[in-house]
Amino acid sequence: MNELDETLERLHHDARTAPADLTAARAKLMAELDAGATVLPLRPRRVSRFAVPVAAAVAGVVAVTTVVVVQTGSSEPPVAGPAPSGPAPASSSGSSPGSSPDIRLMSAVQVLTRAADISVGAVDQPLAPGQFRYVVEHTWVGRGVQTGNATGYSYLWEQQIQRWIPADEHDVWQENRKILGTGKFLGGSVPQAQAPEPEITDTDQGQWQGRCGDFFPKSKPAKKCDDPTDWDSPAFYATLPHDPAQLYKKLQDLTKGRGSTPTAMFHFGTEILRSGMMPAQLRAEWYRALAKIPGMKVLAAEANLDGRTGVALGLDDRHELRQLIIDPVTGQFIGERTIAGTQPDDPWIKPGTETGASAITTAVADRLGVAPAK
Repeated sequence: MNELDETLERLHHDARTAPADLTAARAKLMAELDAGATVLPLRPRRVSRFAVPVAAAVAGVVAVTTVVVVQTGSSEPPVAGPAPSGPAPASSSGSSPGSSPDIRLMSAVQVLTRAADISVGAVDQPLAPGQFRYVVEHTWVGRGVQTGNATGYSYLWEQQIQRWIPADEHDVWQENRKILGTGKFLGGSVPQAQAPEPEITDTDQGQWQGRCGDFFPKSKPAKKCDDPTDWDSPAFYATLPHDPAQLYKKLQDLTKGRGSTPTAMFHFGTEILRSGMMPAQLRAEWYRALAKIPGMKVLAAEANLDGRTGVALGLDDRHELRQLIIDPVTGQFIGERTIAGTQPDDPWIKPGTETGASAITTAVADRLGVAPAK
């Protein structure tokens, strides 16, 4: 939460569960988009949702941390590029949830509504006693160093984060973090030759275990089991209403300290989806609540992410443009994308720089610490 403050059944069951059918549907959708849409390729970001112990800072240097995500199968970091353009005018004609729509003619509200429609009746893969929900993120971890009021530099490090959540949350959870690569220079007020790469900290990689996901028991505030305010806990989702209007009000309450602005509400709404903990049956209504946020736009017609294809939606913001990415065929949340705004928080980052994207996958694992077979 501290980092957040800083960065601010069955309906269409066959379509959701048959990989071959989904591949054909995506191919049809992308063929329609290729007919005339302006498509922006997705490049590797993630904002960490965990408050972790702060490492000792080097004298005279303030370390700034953000977390970002990469496209699997590529070791290239995000690169500078133009900010995405908005969508074409919305069409009044709808499409059935099982068909492939023309995204060029859909508004953000229509895309989210469609995602909600095809999510109705979705069911999470059940966990048997002794099994674990497995959430994996392939990420780019940003490390920035501020050397003055408006000077500094930023690097991107490739990272993988794996998490095993037991069927009974009161049992032991496990999280593995691994730095896969370092040294990708994102930008700075000085040349890279004058920008020494920050050191890897004890929380950048390693393995942690703890009941109810309490991986850092010395951190404050203390993490506890069955906490209805913690969206890493099933207790949080058990208390949520299933009415979109009430969920929208919940988002307003969660962001009251930030004025309940559209940007803050969208940021928190995406973070909660990104946890991988939201039950499938609740996701449809969550999308409908997000659709009520003023200013939502379709920001990219296509985004290749971990070999999947999605539609990016988000809000214009002068500091940072954050996008929610949804699979238009399955309605699943598959990640996010971030682009520097016209006035980036770090002045050495050029506006329009694509600073990252998320790739999030969930599955069921049989053993703690062992990834399920693909």
